[in-house]
Amino acid sequence: MFAILRANPFQNPPPYERLVGDLDDDYSRRINIMHRLVYQVFKTERTVKILRMWTHYE
Repeated sequence: MFAILRANPFQNPPPYERLVGDLDDDYSRRINIMHRLVYQVFKTERTVKILRMWTHYE
């Protein structure tokens, strides 16, 4: 998953989704049936910041 985010955080597959509400600048990808990876993309800095792993959106 990290290699995909490093190469292209918007690569599909595996599918990603843009979140809404308080997390509207964030994206998520499913790790498994229960857990997700939530991250932000800073395009100008070409940086991906991992916000959460192994949890849901709390």
